[in-house]
Amino acid sequence: MSWPTQRPKKPFQPTATASAAPQSARKLPRPVFIGGFLLGVVTCYGIYSYKATGLGEDIDPPTFDVSCRYNATASTFDRDVDFTERWTGIVRLRQELVEQARGHVLEAAVGTGRNSAFYDFDRVKSLTLLDQSQEMMEVAKARWQETNPDEPCRFFTQSALDPLPASLDSEDRGYDTIIATMSLCSTPMPQLFLRNLATGLAPSIPIASTNSTDADPILRPRILLLEHGRSHYSWLNKLLDVTAPSHALEHGCWWNRDIGQIARESGLKVLDIRRKHFGTTWRLELELPDEAQGSGRQHWLADTREKIVQSKADFEQKQSELGKQMKEQDEVRRRDADLEKWRRDQREKMKKGGN
Repeated sequence: MSWPTQRPKKPFQPTATASAAPQSARKLPRPVFIGGFLLGVVTCYGIYSYKATGLGEDIDPPTFDVSCRYNATASTFDRDVDFTERWTGIVRLRQELVEQARGHVLEAAVGTGRNSAFYDFDRVKSLTLLDQSQEMMEVAKARWQETNPDEPCRFFTQSALDPLPASLDSEDRGYDTIIATMSLCSTPMPQLFLRNLATGLAPSIPIASTNSTDADPILRPRILLLEHGRSHYSWLNKLLDVTAPSHALEHGCWWNRDIGQIARESGLKVLDIRRKHFGTTWRLELELPDEAQGSGRQHWLADTREKIVQSKADFEQKQSELGKQMKEQDEVRRRDADLEKWRRDQREKMKKGGN
């Protein structure tokens, strides 16, 4: 399944058309423009990495959950990311991805509902939106009423690591399309996040039993992802690594994850991976592995749920241990600060006594 080549319609708010340039205006040569753009990117990353170095350096990504940050940023999230997503073409990539949704659809980690305007209800039979942040979900509901007031939609406030809501398929087969955009950066267990999404996929229908082709997405249910993570280039990955802890603390997002490796380690079948923006923007198509089809489906589902329950228990224990460590460190810092204040007070007293 390739990326659509047609130019998509403008989403949300149309951009004002700029006035025509005078005939005498001269464009910069393309190499100069590209070189200046690259220099700007490197400079911005360099400045940010310099400011961020040392902030949050003790954070361990596998044991630190930053997803709760979205509760605090929900009201300003769209304003913070809208310009960047439009300028870099992410809005267009969202639209191209979501327009491929067919049948009964689940969107996980929906956030503020930035994909809401792109669903084609001539092809979508039902839509279910899911996010664990109540604050983000409230924004998503308001957006839905603005963009699709006449279309039905279900909203669930829960983690995508919990059992998924059942689809509205009359035979209870599952979802034909599951979508997640910019989601793997914020979940503490990205491999299990994908594997749990796959438990909600409908099994593929044998082609021999239908009159349709193998290309029919209803017959071959998919997980469609648009993510951001590591780059093709080592210099850019180093900058992402340096700034990752502070960025995660501020925005709830680990932007240096290897998305391809996460997809492979999930155990799902990776059908396609496309990358843009120096390799940092990832577009993936996944489906159920062969062992989750046919007679092996129930065993695979049970095994997956057991792994998720055990992994969540282990993670919660690590979170508890980390919380104790951070509390102890805060107490040490407080005592050190009190001791330093006492020393300053003593020096001041000695100076006054000497005078």
